[in-house]
Amino acid sequence: MTTNIYHYRNSSIEICNKNLRLLMDPWINSANLGSWAGCNAKKFFNKKTKIQTIDFIYISHLHSDHFDIKLLKYLKKIQKKKFKIIIKKFRDNRLKKKILSYNFLKKKDIIELENYEIYELKRDNYFCILPQLSASVTINKLINYDLDTSCIFFNKDVKLYNQVDNPYSPLDLKKIISHLKKIGIKNDYDMSFIPYCAASEYPQGYINLNRKSEKNKIIDKCLKIFYDTSKNIKTKYLVPAGGTYKLDLIYSKLNSYLAVPNNKQVIKKYKLFDKNNKINILDGEKYFFEFNNRKMKLKKSYYKDYFKSYINKNGKDPLDNMIKNKFNSKKIKNKLELLEKNFGSKKLEIYTKLKTSISLEIYDKQPLKISQLKSYKKKVSHTIFNNEKKKIITLKVHMSFKVLYLLINSIISWNELQALCLFERKPNIYEPDANFWLNLYKL
Repeated sequence: MTTNIYHYRNSSIEICNKNLRLLMDPWINSANLGSWAGCNAKKFFNKKTKIQTIDFIYISHLHSDHFDIKLLKYLKKIQKKKFKIIIKKFRDNRLKKKILSYNFLKKKDIIELENYEIYELKRDNYFCILPQLSASVTINKLINYDLDTSCIFFNKDVKLYNQVDNPYSPLDLKKIISHLKKIGIKNDYDMSFIPYCAASEYPQGYINLNRKSEKNKIIDKCLKIFYDTSKNIKTKYLVPAGGTYKLDLIYSKLNSYLAVPNNKQVIKKYKLFDKNNKINILDGEKYFFEFNNRKMKLKKSYYKDYFKSYINKNGKDPLDNMIKNKFNSKKIKNKLELLEKNFGSKKLEIYTKLKTSISLEIYDKQPLKISQLKSYKKKVSHTIFNNEKKKIITLKVHMSFKVLYLLINSIISWNELQALCLFERKPNIYEPDANFWLNLYKL
């Protein structure tokens, strides 16, 4: 038996053999409410599915560049046999609820796995889900994270580690490796997919700094983390993956600030770190990988062009079709007053412990240039819990009233909405828990 591994884009990976077809985080449509560009890979999946039926689809977490509901519905439509969806059994079951809310699958079609549970997919093909432990490679203390996952796949042909874009610190990795050892999974992978950039609003969304300079700093920092992670995860072959995207529509003008290097840059930089060439780093855009009895052959890919980001620079705001409400400063102020008056004590307690003070600048239209900020007449300024004691960091968020509407009414999580905003942070110190806390800022 041989097992083929394909890397399409971002964290979209496929594993195929005569007994199994497993897709991981398949993504082709626009994401983050239309601010991230999609691609033209529908025909590719149609063609591929005619060759082999999809058995399982692993969804690592709720973000729309991993949970592409339009694609999932399409894949179900083009094949007769039902596939199963594999997710982690999260403490918060929003992902499962979301899947079921679209009415294209039933409860029995969803497989929920516990952390580190080894699950046999089909005929000696095994799968294991790993948990999120923090919000970034920075150690966090205030919030217990359970939103993202990584995974392991293995059979007689190949043993694979896929970190997705789950941010493991060195301490996180130590814990993960130790726990896996206890359940009999050694740290000896044939192939590993490790994120090499951060799918983040930084630096392109931060307007009070030199974004081009910060972009280069972030790239260097991410590539060092990428290298260090690959040293901790013992692997024969390494493929850069996860966190890659292009901005679309009105946001496309910020693409020049994205801290997303291309594969050539990543490989070149990696080889400077890895002077002894202990790890083979491979380009997932050029090749797919054929494994037999844990030995690998490179095969030229034929799908690269299908998965290129298609950028539409028509200058439209993707939220215009989604929300028809009109800007009303009085209603906005009343909503925010009501929200904070009835705010939960636990969520407030976390906010008091943050080092960051958060204020909102709310506009009738989303500004994307510094020069636009002063020209907007329709605007509401609001400092969250204004009576709070002075903090050492200030974070100012520039958002349209439509973003605020989606946030406070729990329609879309802040994790996705922040891609649609501009920020000012003084001093420029990142506190992951402060950014994440805005997920709790809702009615």
